[in-house]
Amino acid sequence: MASLLEINNYSYTYPNAPVPALADISLSVSAGECVCVTGHSGCGKTTLLLAIKRLLHSGTATGTIVAGNADPDGNGAHDATGIVLQNAETQILCTTVTEEIAFGPENLCVQPDEISERMHAALEAVGLSDYRSRTTEQLSMGQKQRLAIASVLAMKPGILLLDEPTSQLDGPSKRRLLEVLKRLKHQGHALLITEHDLTPLQQIADRVLTMEQGTIGEMKQHSADPVTAQTAHVARERQSGGTIALAVTDISLAYPGTGDVFKGLNINIAGGELVHLFGCNGSGKSSFLRCITGFVKPLSGSVHIAGISEPRPEQLLGKVGYLFQNPQRQIFEETVFKEVAFSLKRQHMQSGQIDSRVMEVLSLCAADHLVDRSPLTLSFGEQHRVALASVLAPRPDVLLLDEPFSGLDFAQRHKLLGILAELRSRFNTTVIIASHDPLPDPHWADCIIHMENGTHGTC
Repeated sequence: MASLLEINNYSYTYPNAPVPALADISLSVSAGECVCVTGHSGCGKTTLLLAIKRLLHSGTATGTIVAGNADPDGNGAHDATGIVLQNAETQILCTTVTEEIAFGPENLCVQPDEISERMHAALEAVGLSDYRSRTTEQLSMGQKQRLAIASVLAMKPGILLLDEPTSQLDGPSKRRLLEVLKRLKHQGHALLITEHDLTPLQQIADRVLTMEQGTIGEMKQHSADPVTAQTAHVARERQSGGTIALAVTDISLAYPGTGDVFKGLNINIAGGELVHLFGCNGSGKSSFLRCITGFVKPLSGSVHIAGISEPRPEQLLGKVGYLFQNPQRQIFEETVFKEVAFSLKRQHMQSGQIDSRVMEVLSLCAADHLVDRSPLTLSFGEQHRVALASVLAPRPDVLLLDEPFSGLDFAQRHKLLGILAELRSRFNTTVIIASHDPLPDPHWADCIIHMENGTHGTC
């Protein structure tokens, strides 16, 4: 088949960077071919996709990239290249789902009747047909990722670039995405996908490449999870006595236009417990975390967390740490050091103690080499590690982590669980991880709370 993407000896260096982010990359992707690229966080995968899409507007580049030589529908020249970013929120521009899907085709001057057909097909493909009237802010991160994919599909790109497309998706959504990608391959589209977890893509990947420090090569053998080291944690039985870290009594929450998110939840978590809050996209996990930290007020019921009843966010400094699902929503400082030090300064710690604490948590999160970088220039995975360090630094009594594995490779995911278990051992920290996938170490949690359709069960 005809080649839709040709990269020849391409290198790219970000402004003021000491080494290239991409070094002498050569790659060809043909029509109907799916190529997957894997590698550690920060190795250059996202930069490669941005370069192909011509979204790198500064820095120094050498070599050539030619994308889109043929139309997969057989209609002659076609240069459409669609990209779905790792952080879907950064590419969602419109207020409603319908407006978001229509935005791209409208800018391509597609006729209204065809836009309607494309919209229906794209929403059907990602399982969002019942969400067309929803506002985009009402969607979970997983649903936003599916919306971003649909908005790109509606433009019928010849080449589809996907940056870790399964990272925010639950099991059913991953299977649905796989069926969409199979159809696109059959229609002659070229697919270039970066991903840590190759398991969902093994059925469609024609080639798997590995990136390391900006270089790329063929991966002869690969597996979904190459990590064999066990997380340093020994599970213990649920505590029946002692300090209560979180007591939720009969709380209910509903959003306008969407109905009940959850109703009548009753949850008790003891001090020092490691808890996994597990559920599909849209099951209410993130809303639950926002509710117990006071960012959202429940319709009814009561919340008691870290010794505070009916909490407000400003009351929780030093007591509750909260890692958002999208790290870009909580990073704002000029440098990584200042980002991690921010909450410590608000606690009036001495400068020497702040310096020591910042470097300690950055080292724990494998981010100490980023100390002088601007957080906004980092990769999504690096931003996640910096945001994690910022919530670990105050050594909170309760730590809430919303989908903390997004953007992290397998080794980093196992290391994170080890860090959290160590926090429990040293400081009796209560840790609640919300995720749509099982944990990398199935024995890590003392308790699993399964959320589904606004209800929960504990096992």
